[in-house]
Amino acid sequence: KSKNIWIVTTAALPWMTGTAVNPLLRAAYLSTGRKAEGGSVTLMLPWVEREADQERIYGKTKMFERPEIQEEFIRGWLRDAANMKEASEDLEIRWYTAWQEVAENSLYSMGDIIGLIPEEACDICVLEEPEHLNWYRAPGENWTAKYKHVVGIVHTNYFVYATEQPAAFIRAPGMRLLCSWMCRAHCHRLIKLSGTLGNFAPEKELVENVHGVRRTFLDVGDELRSKLTAPDAASDPIFSADADPTVYFIGKMLWSKGLASLMDLMKYAEESAGLKVKVDMYGGGPNKDEASAKATKMGLDMPFHGAIDHAELGWSHKIFINPSTSEVLCTTVAEALAMGKFVVLPSHPSNDFFAQFPNCLPYSNKEEFVGNLYYALTHAPEPLSDEYSYALSWEAATERF
Repeated sequence: KSKNIWIVTTAALPWMTGTAVNPLLRAAYLSTGRKAEGGSVTLMLPWVEREADQERIYGKTKMFERPEIQEEFIRGWLRDAANMKEASEDLEIRWYTAWQEVAENSLYSMGDIIGLIPEEACDICVLEEPEHLNWYRAPGENWTAKYKHVVGIVHTNYFVYATEQPAAFIRAPGMRLLCSWMCRAHCHRLIKLSGTLGNFAPEKELVENVHGVRRTFLDVGDELRSKLTAPDAASDPIFSADADPTVYFIGKMLWSKGLASLMDLMKYAEESAGLKVKVDMYGGGPNKDEASAKATKMGLDMPFHGAIDHAELGWSHKIFINPSTSEVLCTTVAEALAMGKFVVLPSHPSNDFFAQFPNCLPYSNKEEFVGNLYYALTHAPEPLSDEYSYALSWEAATERF
């Protein structure tokens, strides 16, 4: 608790992406009780300098003239949405200037981040996405040379993204080599969130899920457990075995997130088993309009609603389908399980952590997908036990970290 920790990441709220939300919550939970012991946690975030970049990333209604205004927004979210009043006051927030690379939809530093972090103020430095932070780093000192202990957390499978780009036979191996090089060079210890990632630096790395979900999702799961064990549970209009189908997907609208696979699977379920089910699609992204047009062309009942906070779907849907295999560890799957929903997903190393949960229904082929979907439609979810609820919490994730 007396240590001074700096956490550097590649995205910031109100961009509701995993590399914005998870580092913020990690920093908040690590800051709990630390101030009284003489320690501190500082979260270093990208300040999106150009107005056009902000509009593309955050939307027209959530733009900021100065970092101080965005900081107020982030502290307000921690206080109100995450119910972490103490952390919203104790957490230190610093900024580095960043520009968006539109083609990659990523933010990159426009200066030397290392030069902004005083050596004497940092006992442990946590790099969220160490490869991303160092691809275009400014010339200067090495992280491991300046700071006592540098921990990298790998969030994203950039190799998979590279396989879907032009000249993939060159890009993908090059990306794998570059990611390995960056992680090995700039970290003392490397945490891979799941086994789907290849080797970066075998002597430094381990596989561990060090992410959790915010309390809001667990509160929904606790309340749903009470409803599912109540005498009138069989008549619940959303979660009972006889309820009308309520199925959804939430995530970035990118083909790499498995959107085409989801459409093909839903079409197969309709043609092979007569399961014509509406799937509500939530999220924004560059492929949204194209995906919506394809779903319409295939005759699927698949309305695209735009971005939403996942917690707002706590009581409206029973079944979450996530077909993606490009994730390292999918935050929305953890959130859905925490809320007590059925989750239908592929059998894949990125989902190994979730397979222990009774409401997780993994499939290896399209026939198993149809069987799992039918099971979820005709059954009530298993009430989430205290043990499983805790495993998904940030308290447990912080212990694992």
